Amino acid sequence: MTSSPNGARRRRPVLVPVASALAVVGIGVTAAFGGFTEAPEKPPPTASPGETIDQGQFRTQFIKAIDTTEQGDFGTTKRYLELVLKVTNMGKETASVGIVPEPGKGFRQSTTFASSLLRTRPEIKTKYGPQVSVFSLGVESRQLHPGITTTVVVKYELEPTAAAPPEISLDVGSFEYQKIGLRDQTHYWMLAGEREDDKGAFEPEVAARITLPVRKESA
Repeated sequence: MTSSPNGARRRRPVLVPVASALAVVGIGVTAAFGGFTEAPEKPPPTASPGETIDQGQFRTQFIKAIDTTEQGDFGTTKRYLELVLKVTNMGKETASVGIVPEPGKGFRQSTTFASSLLRTRPEIKTKYGPQVSVFSLGVESRQLHPGITTTVVVKYELEPTAAAPPEISLDVGSFEYQKIGLRDQTHYWMLAGEREDDKGAFEPEVAARITLPVRKESA
């Protein structure tokens, strides 16, 4: 230590690295303006009506969305919002058409086509969920055979007095060819996505978003 002419000890200057000083200033500025903000989530690719979407296991063409009515039992009339698709199973095995999951949800082990219809905007609420059917050569089924393009119809029942939306957007998922098991090394097509941890909710990946105009059409 050195002494000043007046006998008081002189404090040595403390050197602060420039990078550290700038970091401190940056933290102060960030705190002053409300902390760090997350970058906005990148929107998924968009597709046009009639465009074919590559879903891995399937090639899907979204043809149209229609507001239609059908004659029910005992003279009743039922009204539906129908989505008409052309689906080709690119896999080597027959696949089930399955059921549409709750909006925005999915299951990691899901292998059915309808599980990839992740969400509609606006959300079409029905009591039992939409009906999904496969039509090939005039025959209705629930199977998608390999290498064959078939018509798939997704039907949301509407209230008779409800107004159908002018258009409907769909978030569409895709499938990955995944290995299951350590011994037999079996592979399956499964819905693509991720989860935060082993116990967290599965978040399906949106491969494409497509918007279809809704038009009135007689059954």
